[in-house]
Order: sequence, then C-alpha cells, then structure tokens
Amino acid sequence: MRTIRERRRSVPLWCGLMNAVVLISSLAGGTTVSARATELPSPGWASASEINAFLQKERADLKLSGLAVVVLSEGSVLFEGAFGDATPGGPAVTLNTPFVLGSTSKQLAGLAIQQLIAQGKLSLHDTVGTLLRRLGSESSPFADVTVAELLSHTSGISTAAGTADVFDPTPAFTSLGTETRHLLTTASSSLAGTRFEYSNGNYTLLGSIIEEVTRQTFEAALQSLVARPLGLNTTTSDLTAAQANGLAPGHYTWFGMIDSTTPGPRWPMGAPSAYTSSTAVDLSRLLEAELGRPSGIDSAVFAADHVPLAAVDKYSRYASGWYVRSFWELHDGDENFDDPALPLIYEHDGDTTRETSYLAFSPDLGFGVVVLSNTGLGTDSGRFSEFTYQLLHTIVGTTAAPHVVDPVVAAAPIIMIALPLLQLAALILLTVSFVRRRLGRLARSMLRVIAALVTVVTLFVAFVVVPERTHQSLFNRVWWAGVPDLAVSTASSLLFATATIAVGVVALIHAQHRRRSLSVNDPADNASWKQ
Repeated sequence: MRTIRERRRSVPLWCGLMNAVVLISSLAGGTTVSARATELPSPGWASASEINAFLQKERADLKLSGLAVVVLSEGSVLFEGAFGDATPGGPAVTLNTPFVLGSTSKQLAGLAIQQLIAQGKLSLHDTVGTLLRRLGSESSPFADVTVAELLSHTSGISTAAGTADVFDPTPAFTSLGTETRHLLTTASSSLAGTRFEYSNGNYTLLGSIIEEVTRQTFEAALQSLVARPLGLNTTTSDLTAAQANGLAPGHYTWFGMIDSTTPGPRWPMGAPSAYTSSTAVDLSRLLEAELGRPSGIDSAVFAADHVPLAAVDKYSRYASGWYVRSFWELHDGDENFDDPALPLIYEHDGDTTRETSYLAFSPDLGFGVVVLSNTGLGTDSGRFSEFTYQLLHTIVGTTAAPHVVDPVVAAAPIIMIALPLLQLAALILLTVSFVRRRLGRLARSMLRVIAALVTVVTLFVAFVVVPERTHQSLFNRVWWAGVPDLAVSTASSLLFATATIAVGVVALIHAQHRRRSLSVNDPADNASWKQ
C-alpha cells in the first residue's frame, strides 16, 4: 500500500523553481509553456509496435492480470492497448474497463478544488477551521491549515494518520464525515507549511471541504465539477456504480508468483484520496484537457492546477495532486538531469495493494500516459515504479538507467515460503531429539542446536527485518491486509517458532522432573549425589 511516491530520482530545486517561474509567468501573461518548445530535446517517439512489445513482456514479468495503457504524443494518440481479463474467465479488459485508481484519485479531487476556487466559492488561503466548523475543526490542531497546505501535503497531518483507516480491513470510521472528525483530533506531526509529508488525510479533509462548500455528497460534486464537464462517463467514487460499469476486481501477486483475485478495502471515506475509479478512455480525456485541448473546464483552472505549491525535496515539487519534476527520461540513462532545457513532467502513481495506476503528462511535448492495472505487486511494489520508469524511456526512445536490484526484496518470495517450512522442520527435529531415545547424545545435541538456530533466525526476521523493511509495526493490521502473503508467512513462522519453544521448555521441565524423581527413588544414585 503505497501512500508516498517512491522517487526514483529527482531534479535540482533551482531547475524546478526555474520551470515553475516559467509556468507561473505564462499563466500571468496568458501564454502557454510551449513557448520554450524550440529549446527542448526532441524525443524519438517509439512506434506502437515497440510499445506493445514492451508492455507484453512487462505484463508477463509482473504477472499483471489486467492492464490498460494509452500514450498521447504531440496532441494525438500514439498507442492504446488493453491486455488480460477484467474478471477471472470473464470479459477481456478494454479501454472502457473501470479500475480503482489508488492515489491517482487525488488529481480529480484537486481539480474539483480548483474548480471551486475559479467559481469564487473557495480560496487557497481559506482555513480548515473556517471551512469545517460543522465537523469540529475550530478546536483542532489543524484549524489554521489552509487549502493550499492540504493540496500540497504540508498540513502536518501524518502519513500514519492518513493511512490507518483508509487501508484498514476493519476501520472504526468509514464515512467521509466521521473520518474527517477523527483526523481533526489527531496530533500534528509538524507545523503547517514547514514540511512535505504525504498523507491521504489531506485529501480526506479536501473531500469534506468539497461537500461543505457545494452542499452535495463528494460523488455528486465530483460529477458536476469534473466528470460531466470533461465527458468522463464512467469515472465515479461510487463503488456500486463502478461495479455496474464492469469494475475490474483487485488482484494480488502472492509470494511474487501467483496472481489471484484478492479483495481489498474500498471505503467511502477514501474516495478523494484512493478509491475513485475510472477508465483509460476517461483518463485520456482528462490528460488531453490538462494538455490544453478545449473542454468544459476553463483553461485557467488547469493552469492553476499545474502551479507547484510546495517543495517535496530539493529536487521536485507538488502541485494539486501532481508531482512536478524535469523530464530527465529524455536523456539516455537520465544523464544531464539538471539540463535547464528539459521540460516539466507532471506525474502521480497509485497503489491500493490490489490495484496500481500511473498518470503523467508534459505540456511542452503534448505528451501523456495512462497506465491502469488491477494487480497489486505485494512486497516488491517498487517494481511498478520501475515499470513506469522503463515505459517512459521506451516511449521517448532513450535508454533507461540500470535497475539496481535489492537482494532482500528479490529473495522475499523464496524467504516467505522457506522460513515457515524451515521452522516447521526445526519443530519436528526438536521433537525427535526428545522422543527418539535411541539417538546418541551428540545427535540429540545437534538436532537441538539446529532447532534453536532456526528459531532465533525466525524471531530476528519477524521482529527486526520485517518491521525495518516495511516500516510498519508487526502488529499493525493495516500492514497484514496490505501484504497478506508476508503476513501469512510471518504468522505461520511465529506459530511454529512458539511451538518449538514450547516443546523445548516442556521437554526440559519433564527432564528436570525425571532427574529429581530418579534422585529420590534410587538410593545409590542419591548416595552418590551426596558424595
């Protein structure tokens, strides 16, 4: 469950700031950013067949059940394709198959906010305390947080607070209103406006602000502010409506090998941040409008939508639901990523642990890409980020930087299967060492040492390695739901380890009692002991 974009690399802040200044200047002057087009690197666009070959290979490697991709280039469709089945044994995926978006839902909520600002019903400087009084915001530590700080993840709402209920299999709060009330009572992780910390909670509050300002449900406001003006016919935050439209069920790659339909959480309060659904066709229309094609939303709204609001790090920035950076994939191996001639690219990915998505566009190049899949990649979720990175390089005809493989992550599927089996074997060996009296003392000792070593390794992996790698408490049920194969492996390993320890303790206690009994009942032995 990825709630924070895992950055592959970034561009220097001065370059991002320069590009932002150009963008803002163009907004003020009523011109488009494409005025710099003569200075831009010229992509060697791949052919449709080259993109198709890449996608076919990657889909097989990643074991993606369903996949839909659209690529826009210089204002026209360069490639569109759909692969796999929408449901097991059911209809094939098409460009009109709805997928749950994950965090790319935020662009739609952000655009709805910008629409309300353009209509004069809201401003970037309005505060949570003023907008959400009905939900108890005035006494909240976030009362002075502004709309701009919510849009840019600089409100001080922690990542953990924003994740806890949205991805919880049994949350305490499921409606947008009750979740907002809860978030307003959580502790702030930093002063508002001082630090970027990605949190779904920011967009939960924005969803409630949309409801308060429009006096509509979030779904009704999404339709009236975004979907209908753009002609997004199947984009919805209503799960029932999405299922009626043929929503692709979520899948999970168990142990990195087995793709299986696996239900995941899809709560109403997560609609603005994670659980809106859409299709490749609808999202292509969204990107075409972002790139300047006339639509039912004024171009000034999109220009405001593109303005960076905060720094993510020293290299990249965040706008209204978009990461903003330089398009360094235009160079082989991402070399000269600080080239001031590089255009901006706006991007975001999404991961519900059961679905993955990616949206990106570059106004200077008329470039856009939509990637939708209904398969979560489990413990190696970074593979999807690597996939979209390789895809960008493939589309623009450059060579990607070599992929650095994390050996622990790569070996995780084997470890997840092997560890519980080894611990079960250790349990059996220890039991044998106590019940097989014909074994020599050395053999019994060896079996017990092996069982002890395996148990120590199991405990170390469960209580040190897993929390360190997942950045989650071992007892966090959100984590268990997010990576069920790792959870099953860890739980079964700990169960067998507990049984191994129990067998060892019981056997030692029994042996101690037996020695005492022999000592009492055998006078010779007792006399010998006294001597």
